[in-house]
Amino acid sequence: MKTIFKSFALASLVLFPITGFSAAPNREILVLKYPGLEGTLRAENPKILCPFHRMLERAGIYDMSTDGPGPLLVSVLKITSAAKEFGCQIAQCGTVATAVSGGQLTTGTSSFAKVNIESLHTALGVSHDCGLSFAKGSPEVTESHRANTLAALASLQDANGHLSYEDLVTVKESVCSAQGVRNTLPGKIEMKLIYSFLGGNIRGFIDYTDVERFLHAELPLTIGEPDGR
Repeated sequence: MKTIFKSFALASLVLFPITGFSAAPNREILVLKYPGLEGTLRAENPKILCPFHRMLERAGIYDMSTDGPGPLLVSVLKITSAAKEFGCQIAQCGTVATAVSGGQLTTGTSSFAKVNIESLHTALGVSHDCGLSFAKGSPEVTESHRANTLAALASLQDANGHLSYEDLVTVKESVCSAQGVRNTLPGKIEMKLIYSFLGGNIRGFIDYTDVERFLHAELPLTIGEPDGR
């Protein structure tokens, strides 16, 4: 089974059919506006494989996207607005997000111009295996797999608790190897998105504790502009 960038990977690249750029996100402002980003108000939704969308849903940002029981369908416009607030460059995010919606429309798991964020693994042509938080073939977050991923990352952190981009790639590739699958382009983009969202492009490293927070759908203490290039 597969998932959209899963961890932010194509996931934060979500839906932007127009061009333009977003300002770097301000963590203090975001937390004041969405207290749920700290992860204390309600439990995470394990059906949302991508940690970015799992974090937004946990913070209540998608609460008005559904009228009741049924698939959690979020409009392209809503995702665009939310991702822009978190620093995603519109021009970069548009192509992939549109592909997610189209991929799900093809498999009958979403409707036109919407994304079923609880079925990201059904996005034909965009979803991918060997995620950081879910076991192979699982449509939900797998706690034991996430714990193993974090343990592997923890073993690579330096004395200051820092991780490099290469550390992320090393763990990602080890997951793919263990599952007997090839790391695809969406999976590679995922690592770039995570690293940049956690401030790696600015600082030259990311904090292990921020990766831990992010994979548990909590806003990292240091955030930057997501960049999958």
